[in-house]
Amino acid sequence: MKDKLIRVISPFSLAMALMLDAAVIAFLIFAVNKIIAEASLINIAFLIIMIISVFIAFFTSKEVLSAGVKFTDEQFEFTAIDDNNVFNYCDIEKIESSKDVSASFKKNFIDRYSHITVYLKDESIVTINLGLTTRKTLNKITAEIKSRIK
Repeated sequence: MKDKLIRVISPFSLAMALMLDAAVIAFLIFAVNKIIAEASLINIAFLIIMIISVFIAFFTSKEVLSAGVKFTDEQFEFTAIDDNNVFNYCDIEKIESSKDVSASFKKNFIDRYSHITVYLKDESIVTINLGLTTRKTLNKITAEIKSRIK
């Protein structure tokens, strides 16, 4: 089968990353205009800080957008977590997914997180917390894993 990446990104995280990137770019333009108007020490310091902020914003956005599930021929990997994130298809017995979508004013965002439960053949169970994702993304990930399990 073909290698595939399904991005797992929260709509809120995407919106926040885009807004922060836009703010950094706007401040960079402001800093350049201040340097053009008057080249003082404070304006140069502000420009240097904004240039550093552009790099930080770039790498933060890259990290937010690279989170997902990477599928290869033999295994799949959750790229947003550091430990216990690679699973071989031949080791999986079954897989389940869950997401609370019921209406409630008492629940926090944490209660709305998507979870994938992987039941391994050695009788261990691993639950992966994907964070705030859409139901469509969760179903797409679960269906892809189920189609590759042997």
